[in-house]
Amino acid sequence: MKVKEVADLVGISVRTLHHYDEIGLLIPEETTQAGYRVYSEANLETLQQILFYRELGFPLKKIKEIIDSPSFDRQEALELQHKMLLEKKSRLDKMIRTIEKTIQHSKGEIQMSKQEKFEGFDFKP
Repeated sequence: MKVKEVADLVGISVRTLHHYDEIGLLIPEETTQAGYRVYSEANLETLQQILFYRELGFPLKKIKEIIDSPSFDRQEALELQHKMLLEKKSRLDKMIRTIEKTIQHSKGEIQMSKQEKFEGFDFKP
């Protein structure tokens, strides 16, 4: 697939894909004589990994270290990402419930304890 096709498929910019190539994070399978980047299925799997890590807040430098590590195991990474995303979803669900309660509280429909006002926030390192 050419870079534009990948960008359209995934919903990211061509510029982002070019940047990933420039920093060695996602190097296309080949570059044509005309300069077009061509991505393989393996490249698309790597891009998926990159995007999962980005969604989890990992910086590009750390993602590159993880993916380039000789001990990198895609299946293990997927399972860990799944667990981390479920945890993130749980935190977001709590925050959504808190904001819904806060809206009701601000309308005078319910009372909230001080503790309830901060449910879902997690500032632990």
